[in-house]
Amino acid sequence: MDDLEGSGLTRNAEITTWVPLSGTTIKIYFEGAFDKQGSRAAFGVVARNGEGRVLIAISKLHENVGSAFAAESLACLCAIQTEIEMEIAAYIRNIHLTAEHFRWIHFRHIKKEANRLAHTIATESLRREEQEYLNGMDPGFALQRMEEEWLREPD
Repeated sequence: MDDLEGSGLTRNAEITTWVPLSGTTIKIYFEGAFDKQGSRAAFGVVARNGEGRVLIAISKLHENVGSAFAAESLACLCAIQTEIEMEIAAYIRNIHLTAEHFRWIHFRHIKKEANRLAHTIATESLRREEQEYLNGMDPGFALQRMEEEWLREPD
């Protein structure tokens, strides 16, 4: 981070300690370390819940790193990826918990071409910035897609 002084950016010299969060907030901390002679970097990422419990702790090594700023940037990238992975893991856990309510359920990836109606509903909802819940019927904008699928499906 010594490179910051010549760039016009400033460093916050205030020393603080961890402060508990409220509610279900998760805070992710990261820090990079740089070895100039070896052009190596290491970084640590820690995710804590509102009670201070460590949920995830990660350390990684990188070769051919050119600066302390690059080391901090790699640490930041890992922190962001960790948050995304934690969010996805939470969704997957919820899927598994919900699936337990079924006697039998099977998940399988199906290409968009074989799933055009659901794809049309999703993309149109994004475009229109609307969400709908229609029991037993399709949104009006999806009727044409549904009719096209009926024409392609064998009897």
